[in-house]
This record gives sequence, C-alpha cells and structure tokens, in this order.
Amino acid sequence: MKKKNAFTLVELLIVISIIAVMAGLLMPAIAGARNKAKRSTSKTFMVQLAGAIDQFKTEYGFYPEFLVEKERVNLADGNNAENLIKSLTGRNIDGSNLSDADRKKFNRRMRSFFTFDSTVLQKKDNSWKIVDPFGNPNIYICVDKTGAGQIRKGYPLVSDGISAEEFKEIVPDVASGVRKSVIIFTLKKDETKAGADYEADDVFSW
Repeated sequence: MKKKNAFTLVELLIVISIIAVMAGLLMPAIAGARNKAKRSTSKTFMVQLAGAIDQFKTEYGFYPEFLVEKERVNLADGNNAENLIKSLTGRNIDGSNLSDADRKKFNRRMRSFFTFDSTVLQKKDNSWKIVDPFGNPNIYICVDKTGAGQIRKGYPLVSDGISAEEFKEIVPDVASGVRKSVIIFTLKKDETKAGADYEADDVFSW
C-alpha cells in the first residue's frame, strides 16, 4: 500500500512559526502606511475646512464670532463643533433650517461653504463632534483677527509636544508667526487625555 505524504507535527510548527515571524515584521509597516494615509487625509480635510472659513470671511467680512473669542479654539469644547456647522452650512446639523436667532448669529444668508458628511461627524456624550480620520475631536482653529494675514498666537508650541525641529519647520519666524489667515491643527498628545477613545497625531493645515 502506497504511503501518503503528509506534514509532520514538527514541520507544521516550523511553518506556523515562520508565518508568525513574517506577520510580526509586516504589521509595523502596515500600521505605518495606515497612519500615513490618515495623516494625508486629515491634512486635506483641514486645508479644505480652512478654505471654507476664509470663504465665510470673504462673504461676510468677518469670521464666525466664536472663532475670534480665543487665540486657539478647540472644536471638542462645548458647542464649538455645532457652531461651526451652523456657520459653514447655514443649517442645523440635522439639515433643518436655522432659527431666526441662529441665522442672525451664524449665517444670515444661509450660504453653504462646506459639507460635513458622516465620515467627519460623530456623536460623543450626547453632542455632535467633528472628528478627523483618527477619530480625534480635538481640532484646533486659529484665525487672523488683525487682517495682517498672520497668526501670531495660538499656533502649536514645543509645550504642545511638538519637537524643536518640527517647530522650526512649521513656525520658521516666531516674530511673524504663521503667514496664514486661518490655521487648523491636531496634536498627538490629545490621545493621552483621560477617557480618550481615539488616536491622534500632529497634523497641520499649512
């Protein structure tokens, strides 16, 4: 009777070990590629969002009021995300018309400057938040309050976890600040916040 060819237990263990080692070597590369893709998508989103805020300024001659109250506005705080949606879409988050009071406050002509789809909207703690591709709701916005085309306060600092080398790259001249009318960014350190259920990375719109 002809003997059947088959793997021995030792051979199977060797094959499984080789597969495990190869998978272990590939996982960091795969994770790195995914992170790079998220960073690229996140930056594109921020650039488009900053452009929409500039369009709002062109239309009305001023920025949404809540964006000029602080040097740096975090969309994760309070109603900032909903306020931005009302300002840039002229509608409530569910698509309904703004009340007369909100229309006067946020977007009196109900012009649409940006579309927020399901990929950037997420409900957290019973309120809607705008999130980046990492699922991070901590999206910071700074606007030029003086009309000089420069952001001199609010931009990322070394104290925000930015390396000294990266800081020099994103803010080459501290005296002049960032030469943009609107900047948007996220910070990797936010993923370490208590209760954080998202990843984060240092991504800048400029």
